[in-house]
Amino acid sequence: MKTPSTSPTRRGSSLIEAVIAMGVLAVAIPLGFAALAESGRSGMSARAETRSSWIIPACLYEIRASRAGRPQYFSATTTGQEFPADDELWALAFSPEGRPLGKLSQALYNKGTRELDGQIIGYIATLSATIPTPPTTEPVPLLRARISLEYPPTAPSTKRQKLDFYSRIP
Repeated sequence: MKTPSTSPTRRGSSLIEAVIAMGVLAVAIPLGFAALAESGRSGMSARAETRSSWIIPACLYEIRASRAGRPQYFSATTTGQEFPADDELWALAFSPEGRPLGKLSQALYNKGTRELDGQIIGYIATLSATIPTPPTTEPVPLLRARISLEYPPTAPSTKRQKLDFYSRIP
């Protein structure tokens, strides 16, 4: 004759185990998505810093050309003159590889855009120069030039990431 076994067989999991598993997933999944989002932002920042070695010299070339009276995109300026004028924006669009594409209008700059004349935009650079405060006492006054590299170009101007570069120009 067989005697019944006194140890119960366990099939499935208990309610406590299921609640613990759900709690672990509730913490792990958002952390995973946050890590993915941060790695995307870090990648965009790294690409922008890499491309800046091509974009910033192109912007400085445009400033020098403006000072010489032969700008490609903006109005001519003179030595010691601040830019842009109050009613003007100096914004250049660049390809994802860092090649200049052209000047952006105020409307396109503010709302963000993906293309300029059928070419994909990767970065936007804004250029400006102001008299430093306090003013310098140098024989030739040097202005404080600022070039801001902004990305992504599709975002509105207030939501873009910015890398600022400064220089001194006559």
